[in-house]
Amino acid sequence: MIQILIGDKKHDIPTDWKDMTLEFWCKMYNVISKYVRRDENGEIIEDISESELEGARLNKDLFMALTGLSEKEMLDLDANSVNQSVIYFHSTLQQYKPKGITEFTFEDEVYYFPKEFLKSNTFGDYIEATHLEETVKVMKHGRFDILPEQMAILCRRAGEEYDDDAIPEKTERFKQLKMDLVWEFAFFLTQQSVKLSKTFPIYSVENLDLQKEVEYLQKEFTIST
Repeated sequence: MIQILIGDKKHDIPTDWKDMTLEFWCKMYNVISKYVRRDENGEIIEDISESELEGARLNKDLFMALTGLSEKEMLDLDANSVNQSVIYFHSTLQQYKPKGITEFTFEDEVYYFPKEFLKSNTFGDYIEATHLEETVKVMKHGRFDILPEQMAILCRRAGEEYDDDAIPEKTERFKQLKMDLVWEFAFFLTQQSVKLSKTFPIYSVENLDLQKEVEYLQKEFTIST
């Protein structure tokens, strides 16, 4: 994280995934996504920010989102300083390398990923498999905003039972999870998707290759180094 001074106010610019919350990243991703065109399947077919004019507009929009400044307030700023701040932010968008964690600490409490997803192989597991497949598909098209609820449902403290009434409040809190933890969960979901595809014969076989899934997520949401 770096700080820049604009007038008499300091602004934090994230330089690592752990510097930003999921809520913040979704806001930034929405800005970036305005500068790409996709086909009907959600695949990127054109990055219009590659032109000099659109690239400058993207930098302006990103800087406004980073700092909360208005377009009018931007007029008095030095263009080189704006671009340099955005470059610092872009340095964040490198391929995240998952560490394979299975638990995380949030608000001084430890939460665990559902490691034994397929323990019983019941009909309930099949329903969860279908739901998980849809989650992975939606996530692949930029909808990381669905992850707070998924994590609220699936990630629990030791001994914690599922409580449907507690999910909305828990979901709101989980929007403040740092993006390094969210990436770990995203990769975990992908791994579970592969395992479920091998357990249930009628589960979709569209995305069986884990390595291809991981590479897709990295290319879609990050900038290669």
